[in-house]
Amino acid sequence: MSNDVINTLLLSVFLAAAVGGGYLVTQRQQPDELEAIEAEIEAIENRDAEVETLIAQEATASEEAAATLARWNTRYKVLPKELSSADVVAYLNALSSRGFQRFDLALTGVTPGPTASYYTYQVTGEAYFESLYAYIWHAENGRGMYRVRDLSVKKKVTTVGGGEDRPGRQVVLAEFAMAVDAYFSTNADVSAPDSAVVPPAAAFPARRAAVNPFFPFILEELPPNTDDLVEPETDPLVSVIGGTAVFDRGGELRQLRAGERVHLGRVANVDPQRARVTIDYNRGGIRERVEMDLETGERYRQALGRQFLSPRTRPVPAGPMLQSAPPAPGTPEAAEAGTYQAAEPTPRTPQDE
Repeated sequence: MSNDVINTLLLSVFLAAAVGGGYLVTQRQQPDELEAIEAEIEAIENRDAEVETLIAQEATASEEAAATLARWNTRYKVLPKELSSADVVAYLNALSSRGFQRFDLALTGVTPGPTASYYTYQVTGEAYFESLYAYIWHAENGRGMYRVRDLSVKKKVTTVGGGEDRPGRQVVLAEFAMAVDAYFSTNADVSAPDSAVVPPAAAFPARRAAVNPFFPFILEELPPNTDDLVEPETDPLVSVIGGTAVFDRGGELRQLRAGERVHLGRVANVDPQRARVTIDYNRGGIRERVEMDLETGERYRQALGRQFLSPRTRPVPAGPMLQSAPPAPGTPEAAEAGTYQAAEPTPRTPQDE
């Protein structure tokens, strides 16, 4: 066999080996490697997308955390870590110091909770409608966490202030019963003693609502003149001297100045130059201004404006109302004022063990 044939055979063998090796690499090995590479590229892209999503979620969570922290730092409600029943009783009694004819308070139990616990008190009594309303308003809107529930109210007509030599005064009272819950928390994260930032006055609720829902706008019956006040409708105006109006009530001369009470109203103004007396009436919710002129002898010279129903921002006073509430026990204001003694140990709950 010649050298040319041998060389041709060798080249053919090398060519066949090269073609077989190329086929094996391109058709068997490279597809698997390409698939692995493509899967790795997809995993990297997925990780990049996940990182971008996490970054966006972190930004949103940071904004929500900042807003939540701002609300927490400016909160006005305080959950004391330690709260004694004696302090709560003193606080509730202080809220009822004015306008209450009877106020009975009894502790019915302590309810434990995983976040907050509370004392429950059963409260019954009799009070002026506006005083009862002020009591509930101050209890639920003060810095302490108190809840009023199961409230029942009914009207009661009674006589107060009577003596041996004078008749009593007939008043309309609210006979009520309710449950009051006083909350506290042994969780240090919840019962922080004070705010990091003192809230502005605008952040606190109003001292009282615009309308007292417990007091009727129009009374069913006008109250009688149990205080023996001057009744300008029937008692003659006999003189106007300086800033004093003189009325004849059953043979007794009564002197009244601006601001003093008459039956169903008050003296608004005494004009000595015109000998005229102006009286503002409140006839059970229907208001009227009346001028009485001594010179002409007319009993009612002129009614200024029409009679109208008055949507009052405050009720017709029937009794004293608590003007400023004492601080709730466990609040920074109570600690600063030293209103209460050191709190007794708070009953521990099963969650504290």
